[in-house]
Amino acid sequence: MSENNTQSNSGIKRIPNIVSLIRIFGTLLLPFLMWSSWDMTVNVPFFGTFENVPLIWVIVFLILALTDKLDGTLARRLKAESEFGAVLDTIGDALLLVIGATCVFAYFAFANLSTPEFIFYIFIMLQILSNKIIVFIISKKYFGEGNMIHSIPHKAFAVGAYHAVALWAFVRTITMWSILILWAIVTYAVIDEIIYLRRAKEYNPEFKGHGFEKYELREGLKKDSPSQ
Repeated sequence: MSENNTQSNSGIKRIPNIVSLIRIFGTLLLPFLMWSSWDMTVNVPFFGTFENVPLIWVIVFLILALTDKLDGTLARRLKAESEFGAVLDTIGDALLLVIGATCVFAYFAFANLSTPEFIFYIFIMLQILSNKIIVFIISKKYFGEGNMIHSIPHKAFAVGAYHAVALWAFVRTITMWSILILWAIVTYAVIDEIIYLRRAKEYNPEFKGHGFEKYELREGLKKDSPSQ
């Protein structure tokens, strides 16, 4: 009976990783949804009528974006956080953003972009990919163990980026102000994390960070009681 309970608990703890895998494999299917036959005319009250909207693509993309919050929440509530799960989550996030934005740049909004704009957007996508790598390297240098913190600014960027990509696909154009705002947020996020890693001697390299949680102290520096 106890063995069955152990197996059941083990199965339940795999749920967050399954959600992350769904995001990863679902993201790989996004390019196959870019068919003109799926384009629809959508009438939005107070905003007007939009032609050639890839509605199915946008809906699937937003559902996949929701799993970014779901897998982390499940992992914490089920006490199933793990190094493997953190890696899956990071891979899923990066793939969804990069492939989603690539679909927009290369297909949905390409006709509305000048060559300099297209190159600029690609540069920003490369910066987004490199930010976490930079934080990982600095963490490795100063604490002997790499980490990729999910700070509040990075969570804000992720939410903004998901919504922006969906909006760009919906209207089939990209406004410069929207990409500049995202660029500013992600630049601030990586600077914030680098400063934290360099200054906080109490940083716990095992901590994976989840946006609205506080950074944890190292085990030897935690205060168990007010008397200590």
